[in-house]
Amino acid sequence: MDRFELIEDDFQAIHVAQNVARLLLRHPSITPQQIIILGRALEALQRLPDVTPGIWIEYGARYRQGDAKFEEMKYCLFRISADEFEISRGGSTYDSSVGSDSFSRPGWLIGVDGYYERDCSDLYNLEGSVAEYVNLGGKIIIEDESECEIHSNERN
Repeated sequence: MDRFELIEDDFQAIHVAQNVARLLLRHPSITPQQIIILGRALEALQRLPDVTPGIWIEYGARYRQGDAKFEEMKYCLFRISADEFEISRGGSTYDSSVGSDSFSRPGWLIGVDGYYERDCSDLYNLEGSVAEYVNLGGKIIIEDESECEIHSNERN
């Protein structure tokens, strides 16, 4: 079975991802299906460094503000798959007189193949950022493209 090669800082990033999933679980608008998906994500995160075959779940929040003349969007997303664990952040701005521009901020990426990007120096702020986006009326993002069933008794 494949395993991720993790260092101590990776466990901090995984802990933040788990905390954000738990934060979203407490939101009153979460549906039963989303609860199941976040539970599967939490189980896959707890299995790390072991790979969960077939898993592909992304969750987080996106916040938009503005109007037709000027709009700003920010996001923070967490993804666990059989190949990668990733934290991505960024956003975009739109000004009707200039156009639009998107940006990404340093994130976190660990590949089961050994590839990594550990550039996010402010992991401790991510949970607060997601909470802020949601509290300001942002959209909770929960997507599941998994091709597996996770069962607690399968953990080795």
